[in-house]
Amino acid sequence: MSAYKTASYVGFVIFFLGLIVSVYGFSFLLAQNELEAKGVRVKGAVFDINEKAIYRSPWVRFKTLEGQEITFLSELEQNVDFFPYVIGQEVDVIYHQDNPKRAKIDAFWESNFEQIFLGMVGLFMLAFGLFVRWQFLRKARKYN
Repeated sequence: MSAYKTASYVGFVIFFLGLIVSVYGFSFLLAQNELEAKGVRVKGAVFDINEKAIYRSPWVRFKTLEGQEITFLSELEQNVDFFPYVIGQEVDVIYHQDNPKRAKIDAFWESNFEQIFLGMVGLFMLAFGLFVRWQFLRKARKYN
């Protein structure tokens, strides 16, 4: 077996890792779909801003329909230049009816960042893995 054919398995490994990343991103999509199906939408307010170097994420407080007060930190950290929230700002919140602590700001990037990012990275890795495998197999055929 030529060295190029052996090296082509690197492409297979990259492809497999891309598949794993894509499936992981898909799990976020399923969780978001469940939240939307079993979620309750209410209004909340930003009461503090968490700062970590150049990244910001809002602390949000809201009341459930039962009157329970919940606070949560948004999972999406944004660069200070793109951060759209200020203290006191009213935001839409969606929380799971069975677990109000499972809450998110009901906005596009807050709801979809994980699956979009992981989906794109996974697809890139799938394509790159196939490309690497194809290139090395082509070289192996050329030199055999």
